[in-house]
Order: sequence, then structure tokens, then C-alpha cells
Amino acid sequence: MSRKRFNNDFKMEAIRLITELNRSVPSVANDIGVHPNTIYKWIEQYHKDPNTPFVGSGNLKPEEKELRDAKRKISDFEEEIAIFKKANHHLHQTTEIKYAFMKAHRFEFRVVKMAKVLRVSRSGYYAWFKRPKSKYKQANDKLLVEIKRVYEASRKTYGSPRVTKQLQLDGITCGKNRVSKIMKNNHIYSITHRKFKATTSSNHRYPVAENLLNQQFETTCPNKIWLSDITYIPTEEGWLYLTCIKDVYDKKIVGWSMDKHMTKELVMNALNMEIMRRNSSFGLIHHSDRGVQYASYDYQRLLKTNGIICSMSRSGNPYDNAPMESFFSILKKELIHHKQYKTRDQAKHDIFDYIETFYNSNRLNSAIGNKTPNQCEKQRLSA
Repeated sequence: MSRKRFNNDFKMEAIRLITELNRSVPSVANDIGVHPNTIYKWIEQYHKDPNTPFVGSGNLKPEEKELRDAKRKISDFEEEIAIFKKANHHLHQTTEIKYAFMKAHRFEFRVVKMAKVLRVSRSGYYAWFKRPKSKYKQANDKLLVEIKRVYEASRKTYGSPRVTKQLQLDGITCGKNRVSKIMKNNHIYSITHRKFKATTSSNHRYPVAENLLNQQFETTCPNKIWLSDITYIPTEEGWLYLTCIKDVYDKKIVGWSMDKHMTKELVMNALNMEIMRRNSSFGLIHHSDRGVQYASYDYQRLLKTNGIICSMSRSGNPYDNAPMESFFSILKKELIHHKQYKTRDQAKHDIFDYIETFYNSNRLNSAIGNKTPNQCEKQRLSA
């Protein structure tokens, strides 16, 4: 029986089904009546020389052979460079991680070239490829799926400690070291950016209040200490100013306001929201910096009307309002620094979503026992 022969067009179309339509080699082989090993050989020939992958056995002139060899050397070099760029993070990883990279890219690059760049043996790779996964590896693969779920739900803000805690809350048994190792091996990291420094103007003639907290940010019940500050968010339309009020007890942002101007109305709107959502108790302390908005007569009158005592930071000391500064830093690192807003309205929508549906409702806070502020509030109300 004579061996089947296929022309170049047939081979290229078969390869296209795999490389462009993401079909499996066994599936294509079964459909076109070719052994899978034959197709694997075609793919290897194609990656080796995409321009002339199937030259044949005809005699070439010396100059043609020299040109073909030169093209192959250039193609080999370009492939190695492409592998190096894509596998850069794997060069100093374990052999198993390198093998996993080779498996994931075996239809994109030749195994022999990946083995050369990653400095592993082909025989070792093929032995690993055929070896069944251990129970521990299978368990880690399942855990990786859950880690990615929690990581994505956190808007890519959780590092391994919070991912571990959320998994445990979901009833999944895991340790922080194991989660940390899996995340590191799969390049899953919490998004981070530079710290943000907010500023307000304290150059005014209004009276300022004493610092009643002296950096003691602890209380045994809600509505005893509220912190407030102002920050700004860049947009293509100009600055968007944001003020927030935070309850020290459950860390919840219960008052906020946004506007294109940094006025006393900005902070008064946030305070009114806070008062509407939570009835202020007599003797409650409201702490802020010495900005003109907070020191204004209208704002001080609003505080006094609701029985709220005013406290202000010392001049030029951000640590006197550290928890509020910390919230703005988190907001910047987890949201603002990853966005480029064309309009103030776009920024407003994102900030509302972050505060109300993520920070208050879903983001675990280690300072309150790895619960969310809303969970902490509900537990208190149901007690």
C-alpha cells in the first residue's frame, strides 16, 4: 500500500485549523484521515520555517541552499527572542513551572527551542508531560481556580493574606503560605501604586479646634468618632473633589460628597448624608484637618446644631488623621491610579461604586476581624 502524500496547501490548511481556529490535533487528524504525529511534524516544520516549511527533497542550487539556511537561522533566532520575551518571568523558576510554560505554548513555539531558552532537557519535559498529575498538584489546580475567583472579585486588590481569609470564609481549607506560593507561581499580585497625599488650605482666619484624639483612633461603639478629609481626583475636565466621613468603630464610609469646587458646601453635604444615615449621638467627636471648609462658620454651626464636638489635627501633621488618609491611599491604589477619566461624571460613578458596593460591602478589613464594614454594622444591629 502506497504512503499517502499531501501537498503544501493541504498541510497549511490543516495547520490553520489548529493555530487559528483552536481545534485540537487529534480532532483535526481524525477529520482529515491523518495520524496525529504527522500533523505534529507539520506544525514543527511550520514553526521552524513559516515562509517555506515544506521544501521537499529536491536538489537546490548552492545559492538557494545558502539563502534557505540563512532564512532558517534568522527564523530560529527570532523564535528564541520571542520565547525569551514571553518566558522572561520563568527563567529563574522551578523546572516544573518551566515545563508548564512549554506545555502552554507548545503550539506557538518549538519544544526544542523552548528547552534551549529555558535551559531544560526535552526528554525531561516529555517525561513530565506524560506523567499523570499528583493528587497534590490536582488539589493546587482546583485551589488556583478559587484564588482567581476571589482575586477578580476583589478587583485585583487582594494580596495573599486577604485571599486566604476570604477562601476560609467561603469554607475552603487552605493556609496562607500555600496560597502565597500558588499566587506567586502564577504571577497573581495585588495591584499597587504610589501613595497619595491629599491637601486642603489651612491659611485662614477662622478659629480652629483643639486636637481631642491625639492619634487615639479607638472606640467601643459606633457614632462616637467620625473622621473626615478632602482629596482630589484628576479628570480631563479638571479636578473632582471628594470628601468622605469615616466611622472609626466599623471603618464604614457613611458620608461622602463630590463636586468640581472645594467649598464648604462640599463638606456640609457629606456631613448631612452622615447625619441622615446614622443619627449622631450626643458628645460625638468629629475630627478633620484645619482646612477652611471645616473651620467655616456654617460648618461649625451644623456640627453644633447636631450636638457634635469638633476636633482638628495639628498643623501639617497627617498622622493626626491617619485612618482617613489611609482610606484615600487605598482608594487611589485600588481604583484611581488605574483609570484615566475623561469626565468628572465618569469618576463619580466609579467612586460611588467603589465606596458603596465594594469598600463598604465586600472588601475585607483586617482592623475589624476580616469582616466588611457592612457586616460589622449588621452584626451590631442584630445583637
